[in-house]
Amino acid sequence: MGKIRKISRKGLIKKLDKLVSEIVIARDKACVVCGSKEKLGCGHVFSRKHLATRFDVTSDGNCHCQCWPCNFKHTFDTYPYNNWYVKKFGKKKFQQLYDRWNIVCPMKTWQIQSLFDELKGGE
Repeated sequence: MGKIRKISRKGLIKKLDKLVSEIVIARDKACVVCGSKEKLGCGHVFSRKHLATRFDVTSDGNCHCQCWPCNFKHTFDTYPYNNWYVKKFGKKKFQQLYDRWNIVCPMKTWQIQSLFDELKGGE
Protein backbone atom coordinates (compact mmCIF):
# COMPACT_ATOMS: atom_id res chain seq x y z
CA MET A 1 0.00 0.00 0.00
CA GLY A 2 1.29 3.47 -0.92
CA LYS A 3 1.79 6.30 1.50
CA ILE A 4 -0.90 8.95 1.76
CA ARG A 5 0.74 12.18 0.70
CA LYS A 6 0.08 15.15 2.93
CA ILE A 7 -0.66 18.34 0.98
CA SER A 8 1.64 21.27 1.69
CA ARG A 9 0.37 24.58 3.06
CA LYS A 10 1.20 26.23 -0.27
CA GLY A 11 -0.70 23.49 -2.14
CA LEU A 12 -3.68 23.85 0.17
CA ILE A 13 -3.82 27.63 -0.37
CA LYS A 14 -3.68 27.04 -4.13
CA LYS A 15 -6.59 24.57 -3.89
CA LEU A 16 -8.57 27.04 -1.78
CA ASP A 17 -7.88 29.89 -4.25
CA LYS A 18 -9.22 27.68 -7.06
CA LEU A 19 -12.33 26.75 -5.06
CA VAL A 20 -13.00 30.40 -4.15
CA SER A 21 -12.70 31.33 -7.82
CA GLU A 22 -15.21 28.62 -8.79
CA ILE A 23 -17.62 29.83 -6.09
CA VAL A 24 -17.57 33.51 -7.12
CA ILE A 25 -17.87 32.71 -10.84
CA ALA A 26 -20.91 30.50 -10.12
CA ARG A 27 -22.40 33.19 -7.88
CA ASP A 28 -21.79 36.31 -9.99
CA LYS A 29 -21.85 34.70 -13.48
CA ALA A 30 -20.22 37.78 -15.10
CA CYS A 31 -17.56 40.39 -14.42
CA VAL A 32 -18.95 42.77 -11.80
CA VAL A 33 -17.08 45.70 -13.38
CA CYS A 34 -17.82 45.40 -17.12
CA GLY A 35 -20.37 42.57 -17.38
CA SER A 36 -18.22 40.31 -19.58
CA LYS A 37 -18.80 36.57 -19.40
CA GLU A 38 -15.44 35.70 -20.97
CA LYS A 39 -12.20 34.68 -19.19
CA LEU A 40 -13.69 34.94 -15.68
CA GLY A 41 -11.78 34.62 -12.45
CA CYS A 42 -11.78 35.79 -8.87
CA GLY A 43 -11.02 39.45 -8.30
CA HIS A 44 -10.14 40.86 -4.90
CA VAL A 45 -11.15 44.38 -3.87
CA PHE A 46 -8.09 44.39 -1.63
CA SER A 47 -5.04 42.31 -2.49
CA ARG A 48 -4.73 38.63 -1.63
CA LYS A 49 -1.66 39.15 0.55
CA HIS A 50 -3.66 39.21 3.78
CA LEU A 51 -5.45 35.97 4.60
CA ALA A 52 -8.08 37.79 6.69
CA THR A 53 -10.00 38.61 3.49
CA ARG A 54 -8.30 36.52 0.78
CA PHE A 55 -10.99 33.82 0.78
CA ASP A 56 -13.99 36.01 1.73
CA VAL A 57 -16.79 34.84 -0.57
CA THR A 58 -19.65 36.55 1.27
CA SER A 59 -21.70 38.72 -1.09
CA ASP A 60 -20.24 41.92 0.40
CA GLY A 61 -16.82 40.36 0.97
CA ASN A 62 -13.49 40.78 -0.78
CA CYS A 63 -13.97 38.27 -3.62
CA HIS A 64 -16.07 38.90 -6.73
CA CYS A 65 -16.10 37.71 -10.30
CA GLN A 66 -13.93 39.68 -12.71
CA CYS A 67 -12.84 39.08 -16.27
CA TRP A 68 -9.08 38.84 -16.71
CA PRO A 69 -8.75 42.28 -18.39
CA CYS A 70 -10.58 44.05 -15.51
CA ASN A 71 -8.66 42.03 -12.92
CA PHE A 72 -5.35 42.97 -14.53
CA LYS A 73 -6.40 46.63 -14.80
CA HIS A 74 -7.26 46.63 -11.09
CA THR A 75 -3.56 46.17 -10.27
CA PHE A 76 -2.82 49.72 -11.45
CA ASP A 77 -6.28 51.37 -11.44
CA THR A 78 -8.41 50.36 -8.47
CA TYR A 79 -11.15 52.93 -9.09
CA PRO A 80 -13.57 50.94 -11.33
CA TYR A 81 -13.78 47.91 -9.04
CA ASN A 82 -13.75 49.94 -5.82
CA ASN A 83 -16.41 52.27 -7.24
CA TRP A 84 -18.60 49.27 -8.14
CA TYR A 85 -18.23 47.93 -4.60
CA VAL A 86 -19.11 51.28 -2.96
CA LYS A 87 -22.16 51.75 -5.23
CA LYS A 88 -23.38 48.22 -4.49
CA PHE A 89 -22.63 47.93 -0.76
CA GLY A 90 -21.91 51.48 0.45
CA LYS A 91 -18.94 53.35 1.86
CA LYS A 92 -19.43 51.91 5.35
CA LYS A 93 -19.10 48.30 4.08
CA PHE A 94 -16.07 49.31 2.00
CA GLN A 95 -14.43 50.79 5.11
CA GLN A 96 -15.30 47.70 7.17
CA LEU A 97 -13.78 45.45 4.50
CA TYR A 98 -10.66 47.62 4.42
CA ASP A 99 -10.39 47.45 8.22
CA ARG A 100 -10.70 43.63 8.15
CA TRP A 101 -8.10 43.45 5.37
CA ASN A 102 -5.68 45.38 7.57
CA ILE A 103 -5.94 42.89 10.42
CA VAL A 104 -2.92 40.66 10.81
CA CYS A 105 -4.52 37.24 10.61
CA PRO A 106 -2.05 34.40 10.62
CA MET A 107 -3.93 31.23 9.69
CA LYS A 108 -2.71 27.84 10.78
CA THR A 109 -2.67 25.13 8.13
CA TRP A 110 -5.51 23.30 9.89
CA GLN A 111 -7.62 26.50 9.71
CA ILE A 112 -7.02 26.73 5.97
CA GLN A 113 -8.00 23.06 5.59
CA SER A 114 -11.11 23.64 7.69
CA LEU A 115 -12.14 26.64 5.55
CA PHE A 116 -11.56 24.58 2.40
CA ASP A 117 -13.74 21.77 3.76
CA GLU A 118 -16.45 24.26 4.79
CA LEU A 119 -16.54 25.97 1.38
CA LYS A 120 -16.34 22.65 -0.47
CA GLY A 121 -19.37 21.42 1.46
CA GLY A 122 -21.27 24.65 0.83
CA GLU A 123 -21.07 24.50 -2.97
